[in-house]
Amino acid sequence: MKKADIKKNEVAIVEPNSALPDYLRNGVVTSDDDNFDSSDVSIPMVKLLQGLSNECTQFAEAKAGNFWHTGIDMSLGSSFKFVVASRRKKYLLIAPIADGQGVLARSDDAKTWDRKGSWEVKIDKKNKATWNINSLDVAQSGLTEWGTSNPDDENSPPAATLVYEYLVLLPDYPEVGPAVVSLARSAIKKAKRGLNDKIQLHRNNGRPLQSITFMAKAVEEASDSGAYNNWSFTSAGFASEDVYKQALAVSKLLANYSVKNEEAVIDEPTADVGESSAF
Repeated sequence: MKKADIKKNEVAIVEPNSALPDYLRNGVVTSDDDNFDSSDVSIPMVKLLQGLSNECTQFAEAKAGNFWHTGIDMSLGSSFKFVVASRRKKYLLIAPIADGQGVLARSDDAKTWDRKGSWEVKIDKKNKATWNINSLDVAQSGLTEWGTSNPDDENSPPAATLVYEYLVLLPDYPEVGPAVVSLARSAIKKAKRGLNDKIQLHRNNGRPLQSITFMAKAVEEASDSGAYNNWSFTSAGFASEDVYKQALAVSKLLANYSVKNEEAVIDEPTADVGESSAF
């Protein structure tokens, strides 16, 4: 893939090269005279496609069980390597797909909601529920507890969706720049026992998370509602020095970022929701 294929509004880290005009080769002194920062940057996602994902009907090369880069509309196949630049745990209060309201409230630090409010949502074709945030404290709001998505069913999953979000670099696709891997619902267990545990092991031994390469693979699993595709993770050695340094730089440069098409997290299957929220 050529750099020209990258959409102009996406973030790409481009190394100096002979294609640069003469006036840029020796560096240019600039003044940052605007008020833009990393919070104004929207980062694309890497999604694991399901049979009902919109991309599968929009693009001939998009197939269920493949990973999809939303920034350049490209399939990464059924596996890809990545290095984590940074990660965060958050909660999203997202209306059910059939409801269509999207993200109602968010907590980017998994501690404090960004707003109070009351929302009536369609749980399914027959049932509705009202979700309330009376306290900005996530724990006190109660929406992370079982039985809150449908107050009439104590076994219903939490109304709030726990999300593990990883800002990553793709060593095999350096031209596309940073992307986000956003894991929720059934993928939470996979992250805990295949990704977060390995990161913690390395950190316990003094190795930063930016120095580790992981392989993500798609696996087919079964649930009461049928088969679906899920994430799986394995270690893939250490990152090269260049990628490690780039990941460190990206973690600082994009300390505050937004995610493009964040609602895509609701494409994930709902099996195995409700596990402990600890990394």
